[in-house]
Amino acid sequence: MKKRAFTTSDIARICHHSRETVKRWLEKGEIKGYRVGISGHWRVIPKDLTSFLKNNNIPFPDTAETGLNLKDMTDTEDFPLFCWEFFKNSMSDHVRAKGRCEDCMVYKTKSLNCHALRKEIGHKKIFCGYSCEDCNYFHFQQREIVPQT
Repeated sequence: MKKRAFTTSDIARICHHSRETVKRWLEKGEIKGYRVGISGHWRVIPKDLTSFLKNNNIPFPDTAETGLNLKDMTDTEDFPLFCWEFFKNSMSDHVRAKGRCEDCMVYKTKSLNCHALRKEIGHKKIFCGYSCEDCNYFHFQQREIVPQT
């Protein structure tokens, strides 16, 4: 059966770590994942697990174990594009106390370069509590985005 999403138990088995370690990785944002239902169990889609395995030099599992050839998915790796995706599973206090991502101009315009938008409209409509130079997302974008020539 082809997996649509992996549980913390699945990932623990693949990575040879405990479920608690996997949960910590998810909470820190080291693995991109999402929560389901009232209980808040974690799920990770295959391309995000693939990205994690590749970035941490963890051997890919046998196709028979997962129902997917995760190694072949490495070329389809998809990093978070937007700041709210980047920070959503971390325990970061990235958004100012009285702000929400949904109220922020970056969210409303779906801007990839929040730092560029901040220069255009100022800080008042952007609910980020950090300076761009201190922001992990800013540094992530600078590393990942190749300038168009």
